[in-house]
Amino acid sequence: MNLPTIGHYFPLIIGFFTLLIGISATAKPEEMSKKFGIAVNGEALPYVVSTGIRDVFIGLIVLILFYLQAWSALGAGHLCIGIVAISDFLVVRKYGDKKASLIHLVGGVVVIAYGAWLLSTQQ
Repeated sequence: MNLPTIGHYFPLIIGFFTLLIGISATAKPEEMSKKFGIAVNGEALPYVVSTGIRDVFIGLIVLILFYLQAWSALGAGHLCIGIVAISDFLVVRKYGDKKASLIHLVGGVVVIAYGAWLLSTQQ
């Protein structure tokens, strides 16, 4: 499988992974808050549920744009998703587990790079 083919299916990985994270955060907010990098409980749990709903939305949008083969919109969408991931990095870095914040940073960089690559390949 060559790079363009792998790159072509990357949105499926991102979409399903984000959808799974969102569903998990909605169903098990206390457990998923720890994995996010800021462990919460009690009255703070609705905020974890809301980030889960955000992730469900992001995952669905990515999958729908992939299905529609809307490559430019998908590239621009990945740039925006990268902003979300970088903001998650900054929040977790400031208020949570600094080590755990790195996954958000890596995810943001990868998604932004993919979005830029996808946009650069569109004519």
